[in-house]
Amino acid sequence: MRRVIFLICLVAALATADVPRPARAADLPATATTLDLVRAAAAGDQVFLTQLLLAGADPNVVGTDWRGPLHHAVLLGRLDMATVLVRAGARVDWQDADKVTPLILAAHGNYPEIAEYLILAGADPLIADRWGRRALDYALMRGKNDAVARMLRRAVINRPTHKN
Repeated sequence: MRRVIFLICLVAALATADVPRPARAADLPATATTLDLVRAAAAGDQVFLTQLLLAGADPNVVGTDWRGPLHHAVLLGRLDMATVLVRAGARVDWQDADKVTPLILAAHGNYPEIAEYLILAGADPLIADRWGRRALDYALMRGKNDAVARMLRRAVINRPTHKN
């Protein structure tokens, strides 16, 4: 009988014990924070995004639309967030469900600084989306003298060729 009472007391004590919990998302393991990285990027929260990356979150995680954090940073026109993500290892040529790359989003959104950064980081200007349009095609919709269009034309012309 004493054993039963002891076990009941032990279970009750453990159930009400003050178990230490992580104070913030950055204290969680990477597997618990990776989808939060997409949410932080979509919300434009660079501080939280940086904390998650420092905690080990995967910069290439994707949401239900196959868009990664870099796509969301570009959609918001946030060069600072795009830089952090690329330096953390985000793939610059990742294509979402519609095969849209971050460079295509930068060209469509008229973000020349982001487009230039992505090209310097190795983004391929010749990748087309599911409608067959490249970043240059979207930039040319604003006119042939558009700053992004001029830069993308130079990037295509100066693109290194790989010979085997």
